[in-house]
Amino acid sequence: MGFMNILIGTGILWLLNALVVVPLAQYMTIHTVKGRQISYMPGQELAQQSTTELQVSTGYYILADVLVLGISGLILGLALGWFFIGISLDGKNWPGMIAFIAASFAGTIIRGAG
Repeated sequence: MGFMNILIGTGILWLLNALVVVPLAQYMTIHTVKGRQISYMPGQELAQQSTTELQVSTGYYILADVLVLGISGLILGLALGWFFIGISLDGKNWPGMIAFIAASFAGTIIRGAG
């Protein structure tokens, strides 16, 4: 069962990432940047603007990743009584992956205690 927990957990991570986390992070980034005026002035470096926007979207991505995967890990742990372990090769997905694993363990423990 341990190997299946890794396969299923990794599949859930990838699926939720593609269907929920990325659109939510894009929405949060657009909603935040929408009110700001980003313009190019002579002598101003474009690379600085794109780096600033990238940092904002990465921060929102990590926030959305932790929220979505933490909640889903808790729900799956409570509903199924299984813990899940996922694998991610991208560094910005690690906080969400850790939240998913910890929440699924917590859900399993809570289900067993009840």
